[in-house]
Amino acid sequence: MGKPLSHEDYRIPGTNMFSFSQWSRENIPKPPPKFKVGDVVVLTTKREITHVGEDCDGTILYTLDGLGPGWSEESLELATSDDDFW
Repeated sequence: MGKPLSHEDYRIPGTNMFSFSQWSRENIPKPPPKFKVGDVVVLTTKREITHVGEDCDGTILYTLDGLGPGWSEESLELATSDDDFW
């Protein structure tokens, strides 16, 4: 189960108001991208990353060849030389 609704992480800084958004706060730094443009990753099918960008909260999102934008790292696995690509 998640944090209690009264948890300080939900408080909007400088106010007595709370935000219960499921998305992370925009002012919390995110780690660097796990993959880079040109990496070959495995989803259900193998696709090449053609762009690395960020969501409004800084979450890394990838554009995949033939599938378009909006893919998160949790959806991808780096392809290995054992994987048959193309």
